[in-house]
Amino acid sequence: MRAMTVALVAMKNGHSRSAVQRAGQGVLSNLPYAVLDHASPALSVLHGISGYGMERTQPAAAGPAAR
Repeated sequence: MRAMTVALVAMKNGHSRSAVQRAGQGVLSNLPYAVLDHASPALSVLHGISGYGMERTQPAAAGPAAR
């Protein structure tokens, strides 16, 4: 609804329909980021509830002596 309102206001203020359409298509490319941004808190809660984690390991020694 917000996007439609913005488009109507932009066209009322003299912007062409094609310019408004191009601007809207640029916005749609950010859709996956918006979805993940809103889903992140819920995923964090699920991660905390599940107790899933990674096992801590010791780092390997560097250099030829590590063999």
